[in-house]
Amino acid sequence: QALFNLQNAARTVSLLGGEKVIEFRPRGLLRGKASTQEEKFLKIIDSWPRGAYLIITAGGEIDKRTRVFKQVKKKARFLETRPLQGRELYAWIKKQVEARGKTIDQEALLFLEHAFHNHLYVIENELEKVFLFMDQEKNITRPLLEQIISMDRVLHDKFVFEWVDVISQKNTQRALEMLGEMLRQGINPAYLFIMLARQIRLLALCWELKKLGYSATKAAQHLGEHPFPIKKIYKVCDAFTYQELFFLWQEINEVGERTVRGEMEWQPSLEHFLFRLDNRKTRS
Repeated sequence: QALFNLQNAARTVSLLGGEKVIEFRPRGLLRGKASTQEEKFLKIIDSWPRGAYLIITAGGEIDKRTRVFKQVKKKARFLETRPLQGRELYAWIKKQVEARGKTIDQEALLFLEHAFHNHLYVIENELEKVFLFMDQEKNITRPLLEQIISMDRVLHDKFVFEWVDVISQKNTQRALEMLGEMLRQGINPAYLFIMLARQIRLLALCWELKKLGYSATKAAQHLGEHPFPIKKIYKVCDAFTYQELFFLWQEINEVGERTVRGEMEWQPSLEHFLFRLDNRKTRS
């Protein structure tokens, strides 16, 4: 379906005339994953029309040994980027603020980083709200941000991160209580599943990297993640064995498969997942 949409977008004449830009996310095509779609993708690239520019966003590491990469490289220019972190992130935020003739203090910078990590698009949108509200005020402070920014979302995200931390600490009873609280607040259970699956994946990766002698900071760089959550995961990953992590990954995959097949809704699937963890902890 993605390649069909790409081909249609390339062939469709722009309503405004002139040149056009198309963005495409190829999933596994540039990451060494064998795919029956490779030939179709290369044919689309070979017959790419004039006046249309294609931006391919890999969204992760590229396997430069693949045929797709070698063929695309003949016609494309590659730019490698990484998420902004620490001082680079603060410098980017300051630049957005100063472009509006404003200033921002250190506490406000830390607040934005904690609330939205390095999601630049989200930070930019939230700053737009701040600029509108500030009017003639010059300096952005943390109290000002707390008044303006969508705190429901910030608190929801913070609560979700605390929830997956509790699961990482094997506190199943508290995890069940928090799940109920979040669902009563209206947090989408599908979003909870995505966050939980991501945390389990990071937990397994950090466990392996720590065994290989990586520091938390080096692991964060290697994974392209913000150091703050990786440092927290590093504190708890030693409490897990390889078998436990394998069990967690199997169980979370089972949750996804059950819900996709329509056998169970998200909420009971997540509850079943936590009960399975508790039963395994009791048996071990």
